[in-house]
Amino acid sequence: RRLVGMVFQHPQDQIVATTVTEDVAFGPSNLGLPSREIRERVAVALEATSLSGYEGRPSFLLSAGEMQRLALAGVLAMQPKCIVFDETTAMLDPLGRDMVMQQAKSLNNEGVTIIFITHLMEEAAQADRILVLQRGRLMMDDTPAEVFSTSARMQTFGLDLPPAAQAAGRLR
Repeated sequence: RRLVGMVFQHPQDQIVATTVTEDVAFGPSNLGLPSREIRERVAVALEATSLSGYEGRPSFLLSAGEMQRLALAGVLAMQPKCIVFDETTAMLDPLGRDMVMQQAKSLNNEGVTIIFITHLMEEAAQADRILVLQRGRLMMDDTPAEVFSTSARMQTFGLDLPPAAQAAGRLR
């Protein structure tokens, strides 16, 4: 738990406290960190997720996108080495999806390992490496260019090509 954080599709499944600050502080508090460090981690996590100013707001009154950002802030406050995004963007609007993707890229650039579980191929196309699973079995493990090089193979797994790959295929 100290090394890997998870952000779920339904953020309410991981929100445990009644206010934004209490929720973000929950994990670091359980690590037994000093109060000052907890406050610093909470402030940094809220800033990183654009939730500064929400500190005293009840967590159950947040919008779906705000709850997703709160769930991410709680994970960021733990400072994990790896973050698993499990269908995190599935319930978000395009702006919310873009924010999560940008945050994941930024974290990865800072040295955090990102594992992104998604059915949205335009999100998968942004990865360095793609693993395609079917019924718990590894079917493909390659770069996005290789994985999306043939639409027929993707269709056998019940997946579509990202829109850009579809357009490129039509142009060929």
